Amino acid sequence: MLTRNRMGGHGLTVHGRTVGLMVGLLVVAGTLSFVGANHAHAEPSADDKALATMLFQEGRMLMAAGRTTEACPKLEESQRLDPGGGTLLNLALCHEQDGRFARSWSEFKEAGIVARRDGRQDRESEAAAHFNALEPRLSRLTIVVPAGTRVEGLVIERDGREVGPGAWSTAIPIDGGAHVVRATALGRDPFTTTIVIGKEADNQTVEIPVLATPVVVVAPPRVSSPPVSSAPTAPTFTPARLRWAGIGTAGVGVVLLGTAGYALASALSAKNASNSNCFVDGCNDTGLQQRGDAVSRGNLATLLGVSGAVLVGTGATLLYLAHRSSARQREAQVPTRFMLGAAPGAVVAGIGGGL
Repeated sequence: MLTRNRMGGHGLTVHGRTVGLMVGLLVVAGTLSFVGANHAHAEPSADDKALATMLFQEGRMLMAAGRTTEACPKLEESQRLDPGGGTLLNLALCHEQDGRFARSWSEFKEAGIVARRDGRQDRESEAAAHFNALEPRLSRLTIVVPAGTRVEGLVIERDGREVGPGAWSTAIPIDGGAHVVRATALGRDPFTTTIVIGKEADNQTVEIPVLATPVVVVAPPRVSSPPVSSAPTAPTFTPARLRWAGIGTAGVGVVLLGTAGYALASALSAKNASNSNCFVDGCNDTGLQQRGDAVSRGNLATLLGVSGAVLVGTGATLLYLAHRSSARQREAQVPTRFMLGAAPGAVVAGIGGGL
């Protein structure tokens, strides 16, 4: 049946069946869009939600009993399994009661943002009140890296987590307790210091010194001389011996350089593996162990690389000396000639060398 559009005297007319088809297409498009959105933001499983609810309830009861050290990990796991604004706000309160002011301060900030997004004015007001009250109580750590210390490849870490150049010389909020600051660079001795920071309003500074270059002592190759029946004399280095000594020394250096490359790749792999066990405020025991392994392998790579370079240089020097020695021997081996001549009233004799 044809109908007239009432919005104007000459509106479009369409079949009722066509209208139904168009509505159906719109519904299908909306459904596909909804399914795509759910794919992009996967919901927690029913088991995860159930476990998160149980952990949240246990954490709340432990907080009420004043057992915050046990309560906070349960709330952390609940938030990981099924993130929510209420869980995040309770987690921030737990960390505040546990004296971890820097982490709590950051979580209250995030909880306020989530509450504003969810339209929860009550939660947003509570998060803002705690956030503002905590700010003057925060302890801070400043890591100063002077310009003369900033060598190529310098890496600064705090508690096993890298501190980028943008955060150098910045008073960073930090929880109280012992913190390890470490500076490393390829080809340099590492610098490590442990600093204890108070829980509340303690401001401390660590200045990174210039990293020293390790000294590697390489003994020159020993070449044995053949036994002689006469009195012992200083060993002589023939061009052939120098040449083989140079080749052998350089070969060992090349092997060390290859081993150094493998150790460096292993160090980078261990460092990348530690990222899953490190967080904003530090690393767990596994992360610290992995970061320690990465640094140890990096130092080994540095030592092997420097040793290999020195041995390659020594081998090249020995080859050069062998070449010079051979040239001098060739110059010394010239034929000797006896000369006899006659002149009016005289006879001339002599010995001459030359080609």
